[in-house]
This record gives sequence, structure tokens and C-alpha cells, in this order.
Amino acid sequence: MKELNGYYCEDEKLGILRFESQDEDWLDRTFTPVYVSEVGKPEYKNKVNSQQDWVWDGFYAGQIRQARFPVIVNVNQKEWDIEYNGTPPKKQMFNLMHGNPKEGITVRVAYPSAGSYSITIDDVIIEMNKWDDTIKNYGPILQSKCGENRYLGTKNILEFYITGGCTLKIQPRDAIQTLVRMEWTMDEFYAKGGTTSFVDRVAGSLGIHASTIKVVSVYQGSLVVNYDITVDNDDSSALEAVKKKQTEQFATGAMNLGAPILDVATTVVSKKAPATAAPAKAESVVSDGVVAAAGYSPIVITKTETNKFTTTAGGATAESVGIIVQPGSQDSFVPNVPVIETQSTSYFNKTYQNSI
Repeated sequence: MKELNGYYCEDEKLGILRFESQDEDWLDRTFTPVYVSEVGKPEYKNKVNSQQDWVWDGFYAGQIRQARFPVIVNVNQKEWDIEYNGTPPKKQMFNLMHGNPKEGITVRVAYPSAGSYSITIDDVIIEMNKWDDTIKNYGPILQSKCGENRYLGTKNILEFYITGGCTLKIQPRDAIQTLVRMEWTMDEFYAKGGTTSFVDRVAGSLGIHASTIKVVSVYQGSLVVNYDITVDNDDSSALEAVKKKQTEQFATGAMNLGAPILDVATTVVSKKAPATAAPAKAESVVSDGVVAAAGYSPIVITKTETNKFTTTAGGATAESVGIIVQPGSQDSFVPNVPVIETQSTSYFNKTYQNSI
């Protein structure tokens, strides 16, 4: 069009997906090029770079570029992958510029490591789809409303649906990430109530609302459950209190999840940590059925073939100091105190015994 000194597109299938970093380093950290492609068609990738440099310092560029990316997409192609050449920003804003608010696309963002994220619209959190026991994951994106989302824990992929004219944000959360391995099969886990029962048990043990616990993934080996715990307003002191309570429950054998507990590890992720920061170090709470949390005695809460000779802080085996573990039970251990140990010494064919 001469009036615009440009071209006017009349193809109603096309829209512009605009996304940008809202991290503190949004002007000076680069993770380009960014590739946008239709899911299932990796042979076609739309390669985009950062905006033009904002400033020149004499002969040299200032290396200040806004991390904003406008990409043309076909809304008839319903699923799109975004692949960053580096660590994705923690905070991101997405907008789909399209004239029809009933049209939209599903966007998939892959992360290099596990994190805790929420989708918000006008600062209101849009809850993830409900867990579906039949597919053993969160329910698929049905493209029912802008902001519909789910997190694929085993792949570290965040999926969300965005419609024409809608603006949404990805927001990081402070969270306690916990991995629990139990002596259970996948079938047994789901036969005993699956994720709903699991979340209720954790919530009841910690005295928190079930809505603050999100199962991230469930997979075999024996049975592993990853879950996040968040608190209102990301209150750091409240989160630390929950972490302390959870460690205590696991380390004393008070946490009853319905099956023997073999391993527990926790990690606290912070929304304030830079996107490029090294992943937070996991803290072992239970290892091979033995308490490993700092400040707690290494008692056996689940007896296994590999821990029956585990030594305690005093150097004796679990069995020799009288720790009684009922096979198949993770919450029944009874320290048998006082301990009577008989020591024998042979000298010139004579045996001397001493009870302590």
C-alpha cells in the first residue's frame, strides 16, 4: 500500500508471536539465535536474532540489545517449539498479534534443567491442567483458553496456549523441589490413589494446603515422584519453615507415603537467582533407606539388601545397635535402648567375655 509505504497482509492465517525477556539482564545477555519451528517439522526453523544495537560508542557498538523477538506464525499450525541458543530467560512475556481472539497456538519452551514456573495473565496465576492418571502426566493442552498450560517434568518443557490479542507472562517461583523414590511399582502407586493420594499424604504430614504441592513427574525406578512446594507470595521464611518440617518428617520416619521410602533429595530454587546461575545443589535426606539429612542420626527407615550393614555414627551396624526395621515398612523403626553388646577375646585358648 502506497499510504503505508509497505505491504498489507490479507492472509488471516498469519499472526506475529512476540516474546521478550523481562529478566534484569534483558539488555546485555544474549541467547541468540532463537529458533521457532512447527512441532513435528524440524526441517523448517524460523531463525531470529536480537533487536538492533541501541547505542554506539564512537566506532564501536555498545552491545546493548533488547531481547525481543517478533516471529510470523501460521495459526492453523497449532503447536510451535521455541529453542534458545543458551539458557532461556526466567521471566518472559508473550503476545500473539492476530485479529481473531478465537484463534491461537500452543507454544512449547524447553528448559535445560528443572525449575518452578507459573503462567500469569494480568498478574493472576493460571493453574496447570489437572493430572491425568491415564497418561501419567498433566492433561494435554486442549486449547480451551489463553493461558492454559502444563509442565512436562521428564522433558523440562513448559507448554501453554495463547490466543489472538492475549498477553501472558512466564513467572519463576521460589519452591522446594523434592525427589522421592519408593519401593513401589507404577501400577501399585496408581491403584492406591496415584498423585491425588500422594499429595494429600504430603500435605497432611506437613500441615499445608494440597494446592501448594504440584507433582512434576512420576516414573519407574523403583517409583520416583518429583514434586514442588510453593508458598503464598513466595515468602522465604515460610518456605524455609516448610523445608525444615519436611526434612524432619522424612528423617524421623514420620512421613507416611503409603510405601517404603528409599531415597529423598530436596533442592530450593529461587526466582531471584540469575537464569545463568548454576543449578542449586540437592540435599540428600534419605539415601538407600538410611537417613542422610544433616543433624539427624543415620537410622534405617527402610531395610534393604544394601543397607543392612550400614554403620551408624558410632561405627556399629544398624542391626548391632538394635534398630528394628519391619520389612516393607518405612515408618516403623524402634531404637532398642539400652544396647547390650557382648565382646569376646581369646587369649592362650581361653575366652573372656565382657558385656557393655
